[in-house]
Amino acid sequence: MADKQDAELAPGQQNDVHDSGASKNGSTTTSSGDKGKGKGKATIELSTKAAQALMDSNPALKGELAGLDSEKAAELMRKMDIKDLLAGLAANPKNKKDMASYKFWQTQPVIRFDDKGEIVDGPIKEIDIATVPKAPGPLIDGFEWVTLDLNDDKETQELYELLTDHYVEDESEMFRFNYSKDFLNWALKAPGWTSDWHVGVRASKSRKLVAAICGIPIEICVRGKIIRSVGIDFLCVHKKLRSKRLAPVLIKEITRRCYLRGVFQAVYTVGIVLPTPISSCRYYHRALDWLKLYEVGFSGLPAGSTKARQVARNQLPSATATPGLRPMEAKDVSAVSSLLNRYMKRFELSQTFSEEEIQHLFINKENTSETVVYSFVVEDRDTHQITDFFSFYSLESSVIQNEKHSNVRAAYLYYYSTETAFAENEKGLKERLQLLINDALIIAKKEKFDVFNALTLHDNPLFLEKLKFGAGDGQLHYYLFNYRTAPIAGGVDSNNEPDERKRHGVGVFELPSLWVLVNQPVPVVMERHLEMSRILAHRFASKCFTPLELTHLKDNFYSLALKQGDIHYWNEEVLSRFLGIPDGDEKFGLGTLDAGPVIFRMVSYLGAFPFQNTLAPSVLTFDAMVKVIVLLTDRYGKVLRRGKKDRIKLLFGSLADIRRKEDSPIKSGDKSDNEQGQSKTRSDEAGFSVDKPSNDADDYNDDDDLVLAALESLDAIEVFKHDQRIDRTVYEAQISFDTFQRLLMLFVVIGPLQSCEKTSEYFSQLNEESLKSARYCVENILTSFDIGDRTKGIDYETFYWVISTSLPYMFDSLTPLFEHLLFSKNLDLSRRKDSGTCSVSEEKQKKAELSFSCSHPPIILPGSFKPCILDSAVISHLSFFLSTSSPTPNFLQNGTRLHGVFSSDTHGESLTSFSHNVLTWDAPSILLVTGSNSHSSGEEADIITVGAYIPQPWKIPASTSTSHYDTSHQYQLPCLFQLGPRHAVMQGSPSINSLKSNLPVVSFSTKSGIAIGCKIPPPTRTSMDSSRPTPAGSGSMWIDPALENAEFVMSNGLSHEEGVFLPPGIARWSPSHPPSKAESETIKISIYNIEVWGVVQTAPTPAQSPYHSRTSTANSDIPDAVARQQANWNFEAREAERRREIHLNVGGGDSEEQTGRALLEMAGIIGDLARRR
Repeated sequence: MADKQDAELAPGQQNDVHDSGASKNGSTTTSSGDKGKGKGKATIELSTKAAQALMDSNPALKGELAGLDSEKAAELMRKMDIKDLLAGLAANPKNKKDMASYKFWQTQPVIRFDDKGEIVDGPIKEIDIATVPKAPGPLIDGFEWVTLDLNDDKETQELYELLTDHYVEDESEMFRFNYSKDFLNWALKAPGWTSDWHVGVRASKSRKLVAAICGIPIEICVRGKIIRSVGIDFLCVHKKLRSKRLAPVLIKEITRRCYLRGVFQAVYTVGIVLPTPISSCRYYHRALDWLKLYEVGFSGLPAGSTKARQVARNQLPSATATPGLRPMEAKDVSAVSSLLNRYMKRFELSQTFSEEEIQHLFINKENTSETVVYSFVVEDRDTHQITDFFSFYSLESSVIQNEKHSNVRAAYLYYYSTETAFAENEKGLKERLQLLINDALIIAKKEKFDVFNALTLHDNPLFLEKLKFGAGDGQLHYYLFNYRTAPIAGGVDSNNEPDERKRHGVGVFELPSLWVLVNQPVPVVMERHLEMSRILAHRFASKCFTPLELTHLKDNFYSLALKQGDIHYWNEEVLSRFLGIPDGDEKFGLGTLDAGPVIFRMVSYLGAFPFQNTLAPSVLTFDAMVKVIVLLTDRYGKVLRRGKKDRIKLLFGSLADIRRKEDSPIKSGDKSDNEQGQSKTRSDEAGFSVDKPSNDADDYNDDDDLVLAALESLDAIEVFKHDQRIDRTVYEAQISFDTFQRLLMLFVVIGPLQSCEKTSEYFSQLNEESLKSARYCVENILTSFDIGDRTKGIDYETFYWVISTSLPYMFDSLTPLFEHLLFSKNLDLSRRKDSGTCSVSEEKQKKAELSFSCSHPPIILPGSFKPCILDSAVISHLSFFLSTSSPTPNFLQNGTRLHGVFSSDTHGESLTSFSHNVLTWDAPSILLVTGSNSHSSGEEADIITVGAYIPQPWKIPASTSTSHYDTSHQYQLPCLFQLGPRHAVMQGSPSINSLKSNLPVVSFSTKSGIAIGCKIPPPTRTSMDSSRPTPAGSGSMWIDPALENAEFVMSNGLSHEEGVFLPPGIARWSPSHPPSKAESETIKISIYNIEVWGVVQTAPTPAQSPYHSRTSTANSDIPDAVARQQANWNFEAREAERRREIHLNVGGGDSEEQTGRALLEMAGIIGDLARRR
């Protein structure tokens, strides 16, 4: 690679250079332009085909002539001045000054822009060694030729100092390559190297090395043809001598030396455009320490982003993910040589490697002071075959005039190969390379590199954007000396962006030029939003947490926070590890429990509250974490007093469009950091299209009360009205079913979680059976959101309808999950230095800490039967909608326990047994029925699970008391539900107390069976209760007297028939998909099992009914329903025993017998009264 400044030549300079054999296929003419200066204007006789080839190899020029047909473009190019034409080839206008060297290159055997006819691969000039001068050409006075001996440490040090002070700098003169002696020995002493190709120029008097050019022997393959050549690098001239015309003389001299050794071709790369590049590749950079790169001016701040967001965006996992990955060893040389050479054959321009070269290039020598190259292989654990290989090398750059940093440690992606490339599976190759190179990034990060650089050569376009490489501001142009070939694709399209279809071109890696990313200012509106967001977070922290909770939160956060500069933050890995949830763990099967990415995206959205439009996704700084906890634990009421308790819209926004990026094709990749003005949403904001700005003219009065309240508290309501109105995009966004499935699996598994429990224990107890049950439960819930096409996802209206009507408590487990952040195991209150007493809150905190690892009491009370229906997944499922108390409705979090009252599997399938066990239970209960629904078509039967929540004791028909329901509390109302194969809930009607007496919630009869929500027919003269109950309202269930069959009926409510239950909240009957007529569905069930579970409250709550308290009972001496039921059974047993002991013959005659019978009848023990009992 040549220093671009050394490539410049003053006018007339070419006359001092020996003509090594110029091409004769082109010519130039002089026009009378530029009359003011009296200079001629050089033009080119350019064919249409040559013009097209010129544009194809140079995206910048092609962009300038876009829209013109080939003839018009060629005509325009013929009229252009040579300098103007060549300047168009550069990716940056700064390269215009380099075009002065064009006249020199016209004397050299290189491809010309005006070459006509078909391009035939081969040498441009046949060289006769006999005609090559045996002695070097003359130098200007005061300088002399030398051959550098890199085996001499002193001369190696001289070359190092020359390059350090005078080699490549970026245009802004902020960076300069810092080639170490170890690096020079690695780069310039490859197998077959010769000192004769290490050319230097010294000052005759001072003996100072003032210029150099170097070459190493390489064997390249150009479209299948093997060519012995030399790789030219390190053309460098002292800055003060660049006017002395040393550069062309150096090129002439190394050309002469190569010719004498029988090498007539060369490959070289330059960051500027010369005649004529055979290919051009673009630089891409992956930040490893973004904050440092920003502070030295290498990386810019993308428009619409923040420093904290960029730091978090470029965070990497802490461990590699490729099984069998290890450092390359000497024993791997043969295998790597075979794999790499086969891989290189896939490219039109590549290098072939001997095993000796593999040893030198990819394994560091033992006596070096630094590691130059990092090489890794993947060894199959079973076959021990080397299946993959990758490498990168280290090249430090000096930072010029920066007070904080003196260098940037850069890793450069070098060569790699994989067996996957030969499987002809494009998707498989992409995924494999993404995995391998991501591991390379992780290793480079651990080795303290600041940036990882790559070009668009090899197969790099398959992973650059996906792995968050950002585009640099320049190209690396490839040239062949004395060899003609058609242009070779450089991995970029006409817009100079990575193109997967053009990646089979360049396979040769040359040492790089230096390029930087572009700085961009942070928009003023974003700065304003950031400041207001910080103020809100501070208000939340001071008003929504106790001082002790805040102390624990700070300890948890900062003890685990990642740090770059003054930014402390959590990434997905830290958050998932602390919360104890799976993140990328496939051991549970098909990633169904991979909830880490979903939770992280949710909190990244909520952390931007109330400016989700501009700040989401946010970085999980301490301020963002404060807002997340406040929003997910319902603590915001102390600050946002007019905020709704309904967070559905906020939760929907946090979930919309989240999915693993492998699920999305090209558009899912992250765009470069300096990319602006795109019409697409930024890739690092994937999952938040709900907040993509919209210029919709319609004024939707749809403001979220939470957001409005937050902005009112900040006196920023006008900002909201101007910039932040939640618009139509909230209705256009969707949640993918895959994402929602992962979240539901998490909720089902951790449903009973308490704030003082370890989340990981719930996952460690999972087995195949419980996983199967959880998946079945999740699938049933997903069905309630399904309107027929799951590829379209879940829209907002469907989400809102189903959640609000059928799953109101589904997100409740997020509260204890995130309250874990308020308990730090590092702060042990039992080791207080002072002996003072603790406050009440401290005592509560201490008890919580001491019990942090203790298991929460099981929801099923001891002494219950072994359940056949009620497993852990069903319990979680019920908790999503079943309210048993107030103000905490979720029965898994309000102290509710379940007592087994009746099981057909345990107690037998008879109404007598049912009556004995259920009718003596005087507290709320849950009825569960499972069975099959046999299809008439002969299909396999579906498993049906239905049930009902009965908030009051079951009543026998002879009871004269009437039930009254407190409709102000949801837990006082009954509900009917279906758990599978579809989730559906029919809540109790608020007008339940006004229903007629023939519409009871529950009816029980030995003749007609069990009816819930049914219409009871009037009794007839022939039979008091033999008529079958009929369905009524929007939902009902009937079980026959034999407990063998059941009917479950639900309707959309358009029949306007009064009933106990409201219509079910399912997607196909939602307001967004309103039915046109009355519809109903009847499910006939062949019963397998029936279970009744009694609801027992272990702790009284406000506004509680008598049936929910241990102490508020009909008999204060009996503590709860379990004991009362047992007391009733004990009483009945005693009475039965006493009846058996009574002897009717209490005397000697009939009169005594009649007297005794009369006494027993009066007591109700025998006779009609006894039968009625």
